[in-house]
Amino acid sequence: MKIKPLPRKLEKINFSPIKEVAAKVEEARKRGIKIWNFSGGRPDLDTPAHIKKATQQAIEDGLVHYTPSIGLSGLREAVSRRYEEDYQLKIDPDEVIVTAGSTEAIYVALQAILSEGDEVLAPQPMYVYYDGWSLLGGGRLVTFPLLEKDDFSLNAEELRAHIGPKTKALILTSPHNPTGQVFEEEELTKVAEMAIQEDFFVISDDVYNRFLYDDAKHFPIVKVPGMKERTIIIGSLSKTYAMDGWRIGYLISPSHLTSRFLKMHQYTVNCCNTFVQIGGQVALSGSQECVRDTVKEFDRRRLLLLSYLDELHMPCVRPRGAFYVFPSITRFGLTSKEFSDFLIDEARVAVVPGDSFGPGGAGFVRMAYCMPYEEIEQAMESVRTAVKKL
Repeated sequence: MKIKPLPRKLEKINFSPIKEVAAKVEEARKRGIKIWNFSGGRPDLDTPAHIKKATQQAIEDGLVHYTPSIGLSGLREAVSRRYEEDYQLKIDPDEVIVTAGSTEAIYVALQAILSEGDEVLAPQPMYVYYDGWSLLGGGRLVTFPLLEKDDFSLNAEELRAHIGPKTKALILTSPHNPTGQVFEEEELTKVAEMAIQEDFFVISDDVYNRFLYDDAKHFPIVKVPGMKERTIIIGSLSKTYAMDGWRIGYLISPSHLTSRFLKMHQYTVNCCNTFVQIGGQVALSGSQECVRDTVKEFDRRRLLLLSYLDELHMPCVRPRGAFYVFPSITRFGLTSKEFSDFLIDEARVAVVPGDSFGPGGAGFVRMAYCMPYEEIEQAMESVRTAVKKL
């Protein structure tokens, strides 16, 4: 069949390596093989009952039609109240756009601010889609390293060396995926001062901001004087309320950019699911006891997994947020992919190769403790047996 040439931009981006691991897990399960899955970055818990009940009631009440593209006012007000209660931040509900998860929010943001040839900065290891999103927006991703010897901490001076005349935005994730590190207020303040001086935006990917351990604190960079005008906050209900399949998130915009982001959002999905927005409103406005219970359970799992990694001599910077550990596997003499393939074949345990998150992740694997405590024990006993062969 003869067709006209298609654009080459999609050939320059890759499918998610995380999804590739998930496909291997699914294929094994179809063949009746039990796989302990550390690859998926989403809570295994059910969405809290009060959220489901409110959503079901919304369907019964006939809330099944279009909403304004910006989202229901009740949900946007709930986002605003949550930021005021948690971080003493004043957010105008009219600066909040309801999106189809954080994925769409970041896509919209980059599409709306990038011009051809602009550069986007990100520390790496980094979330797997940042490169592709930047390219699809006409830009180019420039990375700077987070180093194991520095506990994968953000280093503002390392960032400074990569800022150039084409720098348009910096993407930050704290707590961080894949390392679980929480960036410190002191370094974030230095970064903010650079953003103001060098005139670039900061996209603050805050999807893990409620998952904190060891007395770690999440510091919103938007709180630094002068940053309100250049910070784009990305939020999601997927992790915090175990609502990943609901596809509901939000973008908090500087007021002078809201109409620009809204236009891009309107041309992408028009508006989000109506009754899911009702569920999101209840999630943010109701009791947060379910969130505290979730974080407490994930901390229990974190400590269990770290104890096994210590026993197996797999060095790991202690994560203080999110729900990932990022251990080094260099002592086994295998690449990240070889070790991941070995575990799924020999231990029936799925992990994500560290270099899926950029070259700085080579020699590591990411393990998400998103399975019941007892299954983590079973999985790590299997890993213990398997690595003896190495």
